[in-house]
Parts: sequence; C-alpha cells; structure tokens
Amino acid sequence: MILKDDEILKKKFQIVICGSGPAGISIALELEKKKIECLIIEAGDEFYSEKAQSRYKGEVYGNFPEDLSVLRLSQFGGTSGHWGGTCRTLDNYDFQNWPIKKSEIDPFLDSSCEILNIPKSFREKNINNNLKIIEFQESKVRFYEKYYEHIKRSKFINLALNCIFFNIKMSGNKVTELFLKSTKDISIKTNFLVLACGGIENSRLLLWFRENNKEISKDLPIGNYWMEHPFKKIGSGVGNFKAIRKNFENNFESFKNFRNWGNFTVSISPTQNLISQKNILNSAVFLTLHDRNNDNFKNNIKDLLCVAPSLSNHILDLFNKDLLCGITLSSSWEQNPQLENRITLSSSKDFSGIPLTKLNYQLSDLSLQTANEMVNQIGNYFIDKDLGRLGAYKTIENLSSFVSEAGYHHIGGTIMGKSKKSSVVDKNLKLHNIENLYICGSSVFPTGGHANPTLSIVQLSLRLGEHLIKRLKTI
Repeated sequence: MILKDDEILKKKFQIVICGSGPAGISIALELEKKKIECLIIEAGDEFYSEKAQSRYKGEVYGNFPEDLSVLRLSQFGGTSGHWGGTCRTLDNYDFQNWPIKKSEIDPFLDSSCEILNIPKSFREKNINNNLKIIEFQESKVRFYEKYYEHIKRSKFINLALNCIFFNIKMSGNKVTELFLKSTKDISIKTNFLVLACGGIENSRLLLWFRENNKEISKDLPIGNYWMEHPFKKIGSGVGNFKAIRKNFENNFESFKNFRNWGNFTVSISPTQNLISQKNILNSAVFLTLHDRNNDNFKNNIKDLLCVAPSLSNHILDLFNKDLLCGITLSSSWEQNPQLENRITLSSSKDFSGIPLTKLNYQLSDLSLQTANEMVNQIGNYFIDKDLGRLGAYKTIENLSSFVSEAGYHHIGGTIMGKSKKSSVVDKNLKLHNIENLYICGSSVFPTGGHANPTLSIVQLSLRLGEHLIKRLKTI
C-alpha cells in the first residue's frame, strides 16, 4: 500500500525499514509471509528524479574513479534499477572473518533465488590445486518491475515515497521516535528500525544519527573498513582457441556480462589452497577469447605462438602489452578491509540538511598482488597445458598507475562482528548496545570476497526478517 503523509501518522508500525532496494524489499517480503505489517521509507520517487539523486553527491579522495552520485539510484527499487544482474554465492572461506558461517545463510538460498528469478546453481570445478572454474547466474529482475504493483496491493507492506528519514530520538539503549521529512515534517514510533539504504548511505545516516544521539557510542567504527571490488582488464595473450575451448569445456551457465567482449568466456577463481599458500585475496578472472584475422605480420607471429608456445616468451615484448590480443583477462576481485578506507560526513549538506558523504579510498598492495598472482597462475596453467601465452598489463604493477574501473559494489562501513571496537553490528545485524536498531545490506560484510554482493544481501535480509519475527513474539 502506498501511503500519504496523513496516512502514515494514523498507523503504528512494528517495523520501519529505511530503503526500498533489494535489502529492504526482501525483509518486507519475509515479514509479509507472517502477516506482519511494516513501513518502507524511500527518499526517492517511484522513478528517477534529479532532486532525489542530488542527495547522493559527495567528495572522493584517493583512487576511487567515479562521482558518488552516478553509482547509486535514489528511487523505488534502489540501485537494482541499473545493476548488471550477476549473481553468485560467497565461498565458504570468505566467512573466515565473519561472526557467522556460510551455513547460517544457506537456508535462505532457495528463497533468494526465487526473488532474483535465477536457478540455484553455482557449480565449480577444480582444474588443478590452485585454480577452479566457477559458475555465475544472471538475474534480469528489476525490483521496481517485479514488486511495485505487489506492494501497492499488499495489506502488510506499506511504502512512503519522497520521504527522507532525517533523524531519530533515543532513550537509553532504544530508538523511541523517527523523524521524517516529506511534504511536511513527521514523527512516528516503531518497535524496530532497519537501515537498508545501501553500502554508502547506511554509514552516512548512522554517522548523522550519532552526531545527534550520544547513546550511539563514539567507539563504534562507523564508516570504517569500506571496500569495493576493483574491476579491470589485467592481462592478455594468445593461444590455441580450439585447445582452450576443449580444456575448459563445461556445462556451466555462460558468463553473459561479457557477451559483447568476445565469443567465449570462462570464469576462473583461486582455490582455498592458493589463497592460503600465496596469502592473496579472493578473485574472479574472466578469460575471454576474441575472434581476429591473420592478415598482418603481428597476427602471424601471434599464431606462431599459439601452435608453438615453447618459443621464448620474450617475443611478447614485441607488442604493446595493452594491445587487444586474441585473449583478454578481466577481473573483479577482493579489496582487504583497511581502517583508513572510510566514509565520513562532509561539511556540505543536501537539501534536507543532512551532511553529504566524504569517501576516502585507496587500493592496497595486497589487492594488486592478488591480480598479478592470478595472471601468473593462469599463465603457468596455459604453459603446462600447451594452450598459449599470457602476460599481465603494466597497469597492475603498482598502485600509483592503477585506477579501478569499479564494480560499483559498495561493501563495509557498518561491518558485523563480535567486538564493539572493530565492528558496528552483531551477528544478527543489530547495532552494538542498541536494542532495536538494525543494519542490512553489503555495508555489514566484514570482507567482500569476489562475488557480486546482491545474492548474499538478499540471503542476509531474509535471515534478518526471520530474526525480527522471532523478536516480535517476545514483546
């Protein structure tokens, strides 16, 4: 049901969710199953508007490549309005520094795949002790298209559009009142508040609330340990296409995001053995084959290398390493959490009076080491299997020359953990020391792995919905 301002004031909502993206909608759907009424607050409109989007502007420091206002969408359905749809579960070993195990969100995988309209198939196959090929799925779901009419008709999910969540009032360790800005200022009460505004906005709003509520501890590392999946073409090479296809033959779902890059793509990831042995991060490398002709001297030499890979690798130095060759390696990989990568509040404010975001982000040496190691490992595999030759691009050799093309996967800032000094929320996504304030979305991830975060966000959201249902029974 879509509510107007006066209708919001007439109702008492047991649960209020801030944000109508995949996290917020998934929580509301879980509550709806148990006929629990909730309110979703969305600062944007049904569709895109320049005014709402202006709240996403901010300052960027470091080697983060984009303007913050183009990375997200302030509208119903959130950033799912322009996401690529790529889905995969996190690996078991991605949870090493989480306060929960992968098995604790696995029970929500079936329902998450139904929400995203994808098969529950994320197969993998080791090709040696260090490398495995992996399977992604592609969701075509846009949360607006799938759920807007559903919510309009729902008896249990209420939605307020163009409604800015401005502040909270606390008493002791509980949120007692919410302050909203719409066509007029509104205050409402609720039993539980959930921030599900995205991997940047969750930190921004929580930092703002802390400035106005001393009950939220200054010791919590709100905004810290912010991460992103670096994305870049990291290498190229030449090889025997027929042999490569045969070697990587599988019945996995093909990786469609790169369908315009070439005529064959296989996704390769490190095994736990390689991550432990080389002390690197998790990674997905997309090996893509490109058709090309052989009507010039350079391509003839490339063909020679394809059929005679035992020739000196120095022949590759004849070519510009950034030249588009018959094979390209692209990668989306992990950034390790670093305290100094953080979201803080700017001195500038949006039209509602909330400070804009200030983001400081630097890629780490370990992250670049991971990219280089993966090129080396796949290159050695090509030599062992007599498939061709690969080389890393110079752009991943040092931090000073590296600029990520960005996967727009905003991770961390309100990470989960056991310690109040090193995390913001507990294993149930509840803010430390606050009894009825929860955070959901990729901002709670302590580490990011390499997988696109949306599927895991939905799993965590359904898990939180189940937790809130249990808590309501105790009131």
